[in-house]
Amino acid sequence: MGHYLRVFNFLWRAKRMEYTLTDIWKGQMCNAKLLKTMPELSGVLHQCHILASEMVHFIHQMQYYITFEVLECSWDELWNRVQQAQDLDHIIAAHDMFLDSIISRCLLDNNSRSLLTQLRAIFDQIIEFQSAQDSLYRSALEELALRLQFEEKKQQREDEGKWGVTAEQVAEEKKRIQEFQDTIPKMRSQLRILTHFYQSIVQQFLVLLMTSTDESLRFLSFRLDFNEHYRAREPRLRASLGTNWGRRPSNI
Repeated sequence: MGHYLRVFNFLWRAKRMEYTLTDIWKGQMCNAKLLKTMPELSGVLHQCHILASEMVHFIHQMQYYITFEVLECSWDELWNRVQQAQDLDHIIAAHDMFLDSIISRCLLDNNSRSLLTQLRAIFDQIIEFQSAQDSLYRSALEELALRLQFEEKKQQREDEGKWGVTAEQVAEEKKRIQEFQDTIPKMRSQLRILTHFYQSIVQQFLVLLMTSTDESLRFLSFRLDFNEHYRAREPRLRASLGTNWGRRPSNI
C-alpha cells in the first residue's frame, strides 16, 4: 500500500500543476482585454505569457510521459503477464514488476532522487509564478478601477455643466499613476529572476535526463527541449547529447 500512496501522491502533484497552469492561463485571457488601456504593462505581461508558455509545454510533456509511457505501458505489460500466468505466484510477481516499473519511471526510486528533487523544484516555481502573477493582476486591476473611477467622476461633472476636475485633482491623479508606474520595474525584475531560476532548474533536470540509463527518460528530454532552446544555453546538454547519441555501433 505504501508504494501506491507514493505513486498517487506523485500523480496528484503533477495533476495539480496542470490545474495551476490552467488557472494562470485563464487569468491571462480574462485580463488581456481589460488591461489593454494600460500600455505600460505590456512588457511585464509579455514576460508572464512567455514564462507560462514554457511551463505549460513542460507540464504537458510530463503528463504525456506519465500517462502513456509510464502508466499505459506498465499496465499493458502487467496485463500480458497476468494472461500468461500459470498460478498465483506468477500473478503476484507480475504485480510486483508492475509497481517497480511505475515507481522507477515516475522517478520515485533511490536511483532517481536527484531527478525527483529537480522536478519538485520546478513544481515549486510554478506555484511561485502563480502567486507573482496573481499579485501583479491585483495591483493592475486596482489601478485600472481607480483610473476608471476618476474618468467617470470627471464625465459626470461635465454632464452636470460643471468643471470636470480641478488642477489639484489632476495633479493628485498623475502622482498616483506615477507611483504605480514606479512599481513596474520591480515587477519585471521579480519575473526576470523567477524565469532565470525556473530555466536553470529545467536545464539541470534535462542534463540528468540525458545521462539516465533509462531510454524513455532520455527521449523525454528530447520532447521537453524539442526546439533545442535549453540545449543552446547549456553546454552540458550538448555534451550529453554527443555522448549518448553521437556514437553509433560499427558494423565492421
